[in-house]
Amino acid sequence: MAATPLPYPIGWSLARHPAAAPPRREGRSRDRTRSVRSIFVLLRNPLDLLSRNGCDGVTVAKRMTMEQQEASTPKAVLWLAVVLGALLVVRAATGSERTAVTPAVTPPSGPGQTAYLDYQEVNYTVVAWGVPVNFRSAPFQKEPAWSAAKVIRGTLRFGNDNSNSMAFAWDRGTGKLYLDLNRNLDVTDDAAGVFVSRDRAAASYASFTNIRLPIKTASGDRRFLVDLRFQDYGGGVSCTATLHSFWQGRVTLGDEDWQIGIVANPFGSPVSLERSHLLLRPWAEREEPFGVNVWSPETFPFAGKLFVQGRAFALASTNEAQGDKARLALRLTGQQPALGELKISGAMVERVMLKGGPYLVVVFKPDTVVRVPAGRYGEFEVWLKQGDAVAHRDEVGGRLTIDASKSATLAAGGPLTNSVSVRRRGKFLDLSYQLVGASGEAYQLVPRDRTQPAQPPEFTIYRGDRKIASGKFQFG
Repeated sequence: MAATPLPYPIGWSLARHPAAAPPRREGRSRDRTRSVRSIFVLLRNPLDLLSRNGCDGVTVAKRMTMEQQEASTPKAVLWLAVVLGALLVVRAATGSERTAVTPAVTPPSGPGQTAYLDYQEVNYTVVAWGVPVNFRSAPFQKEPAWSAAKVIRGTLRFGNDNSNSMAFAWDRGTGKLYLDLNRNLDVTDDAAGVFVSRDRAAASYASFTNIRLPIKTASGDRRFLVDLRFQDYGGGVSCTATLHSFWQGRVTLGDEDWQIGIVANPFGSPVSLERSHLLLRPWAEREEPFGVNVWSPETFPFAGKLFVQGRAFALASTNEAQGDKARLALRLTGQQPALGELKISGAMVERVMLKGGPYLVVVFKPDTVVRVPAGRYGEFEVWLKQGDAVAHRDEVGGRLTIDASKSATLAAGGPLTNSVSVRRRGKFLDLSYQLVGASGEAYQLVPRDRTQPAQPPEFTIYRGDRKIASGKFQFG
């Protein structure tokens, strides 16, 4: 059935509009008939609410019908109001079409450059890991006087070898953690290795903050600022580390300055910066919090070959010492691969990333036609953006071949549409939500706070004027 514009806006709390309510039918039906129950799914382009012309969006009503056997009951009207709590739909803005620009076949890579990266600590979580733990019952060579409560002893494993493993003891009675920072199995001689839990009243968990771990990597000794959380809910003690540090510097790509950085992984095998994540974003955004997660367009796995902003580079990092200050030197050496043409069919594309090919390709704010290194890519990611709202698509196993002699097309981009399918299962209605792109591909909304999970869309169901059900969609 064709979409029907409705005369009123729908925002955060989507409720049935009284003017749209169907007239009530007086009396009872005298016949046992099959009645048609109509379900209205009210969908609004929420991203329009973020734009300057927030009230000019189109409200869409999709009508689905199903038949149900009823005995001596009036026809019922069921209103389904979908409340998109995180603003999920993107509509192409008028006059925002991108123009096709075809750069030269050979990218102007230049002789390359070196970015010097300094150690940076931040007050937000960059990434979190589960820490492998080996427990022990035997005391260490030297230990402090313990409380009467249970003491948990063990070794935190960083990497798969023993060079970075670190002994620890958690005194649950005093809420203290002892770390063997010098790795000599003496937990009494590390003055900087004693930490007091901020959750001392909690019986089943303890959090310890501002821990600077010394870790040996292939590029030299490194520090990692982490918080450690131990917990025991009856199934055994586990440990989680949240990282609050990375390495960052400045690099010039074209006429723009960019923040470039490395988020090292102390749990790699071996512990290597090249097995970590690369941070790349405009220099003006350097103070914004970021994270290594499935939604983040600023971070991606470190690659030996990178194509960004129309330029191809080989990457390598080395350890640099200037007096008592350690830095990383990230060398970007220019390359000249064969290029092919990639057409991007949709609108509002903020970033495209191609993985599993000859280069890691990162394209910021692409035109409708871009040129990228020729080859076969096994995965691609797309981010769409309007205002502060961002939608993400990750296509794993989606083969994309770039040929130097002909164009390839990536079906991605807006406008996006809310889609809800309704299926009857006995006395139940199964509601399935999906955010789909211009070519039918599925997207997920990126949470505003990327350190927190995305909030699912909500729904409310009315029978006449009476609310009969509400809930949230579940992922899956």
